[in-house]
Amino acid sequence: MSIDNNLIIKETFIQALKNHQNNNLEVAKNLYNNIIQIEPNNIGALNNLGLVFQSLGESQEAIGCYKKVIGIDTNYVNANFNLGNVLNSLGNYLEAKKYYEKVIEINPNHKDSFNNLGVIFKELGQYKEAIDCYKKAIKIDPNHKDVFNNLGVIFKELGQYKEAIKYFEKAINIDPVHLVALNNLGLVFKELENFLEASNCFEKVISINSNDPDGHFNLGVLLYETGQYENAIEEFKLISFKNSNSYLLSSLFKLDKKSFFYDVFDKRIKKSEKFDALLGSICLRSEIKYGTDIPNPFCKHPLDYVLNRDLTKVCDFDNTFIKTVKKILNKEKILLKNQGLLTNGIQTSGNFFNFETELTSKIKDIIHSEIENYRSIFADSEEGFLKKFPYQYRLNAWLVSMKNGGKLDAHIHENGWLSGSIYINVPRKKKVDSGNLVVCLEEEYEEEENKNIKKSINVVTGSICIFPASLLHYTVPFESEEERIVLAFDVIPKN
Repeated sequence: MSIDNNLIIKETFIQALKNHQNNNLEVAKNLYNNIIQIEPNNIGALNNLGLVFQSLGESQEAIGCYKKVIGIDTNYVNANFNLGNVLNSLGNYLEAKKYYEKVIEINPNHKDSFNNLGVIFKELGQYKEAIDCYKKAIKIDPNHKDVFNNLGVIFKELGQYKEAIKYFEKAINIDPVHLVALNNLGLVFKELENFLEASNCFEKVISINSNDPDGHFNLGVLLYETGQYENAIEEFKLISFKNSNSYLLSSLFKLDKKSFFYDVFDKRIKKSEKFDALLGSICLRSEIKYGTDIPNPFCKHPLDYVLNRDLTKVCDFDNTFIKTVKKILNKEKILLKNQGLLTNGIQTSGNFFNFETELTSKIKDIIHSEIENYRSIFADSEEGFLKKFPYQYRLNAWLVSMKNGGKLDAHIHENGWLSGSIYINVPRKKKVDSGNLVVCLEEEYEEEENKNIKKSINVVTGSICIFPASLLHYTVPFESEEERIVLAFDVIPKN
């Protein structure tokens, strides 16, 4: 290559970097391409062009650039790491994993690859491996704040809240304005029903960044769940984030602000293509309360989509479910928590599928199969929750144990898409409806005036019941010396 070409490449690279750093991405892209036209194997320009494509959301082009670099130099760390990142962002976890592992093979002290590899193991449900990766990253860099936050997330999902708090606080000690860790810490305190500490965390986030959507959303949900609807409205009005519009509508409904309710519906809900179980529930309840037909993008007739099946006819229920659940409940490390809606009962902390994964994998597979069966049965439906069933979802599950007189009050799972329950042990009924699951459209109603707004489902040991998450549900109290044990689960959309 001539001296003139070398000089042109050098000067162009400097200009490309300046524009790249100043976020003038189209200019930077053209400059990097100019270099590549002169020198097709310039790995610096190819790698940086990949970064520009990533910033522009052009993932496939970025992948192409990184693969060209690796084709030229298989041990080029940045390209392997960047390729892992873009594949990770696309949910191609196993592919991304290979490139992070390649980086670590080249550079065993690459802390960010250990951190990102930990994130992938978490997504794959391999929590032990994730924790090992995070701890290796911390060994390399004891002040890696994001790794401490990620460790906190792992222990939060495992229901080990003391450990989670410890790691979130370590992240915050390193960086007092770590908004993600502050939000996560607040969520743990909320889970522990330490509402004052939770509120303090969310308010601190907002004081640091008044535009942080997570801070406003988390504070709004906390206020909503503690019945402070007026204050919740003020938070939800500031954002259009996650299902904040549904919470705003629900808060107005709770306060019976009818005119504002319809105003929000017209201005926010009708313009959005997003919908969720909470919105579906509130639309149903507003029809009952206000007597006005209202569009329901989630599910207009949810009582028609309740499926009750006998799992004993499709699997070895005793070995797969009963014995597995007993093993888990008998383990000393199982964590339990009180639940405000439960009377004479307790439930497990965290996600049932995040611990004892070898024991629970078959249960998980059966639930996935039952979900597909549910979708197949209602394949011709025009209801939104089925037409737009999430392409990717995760299962969140927990065990609920109740004793004599136990009951669960009416509620919905706001973050779910489908809700379900598997009945591990249902005591013999002393009354016709003892221990029944009741799904309904409204919490309070006059029995004679509203005959078509609820279903009482006769569940027995081995039953699985699946229904739209927009349906309120509760249990009828039962009388028995035996425990009533249920595995409850939600289908939760990813992203």
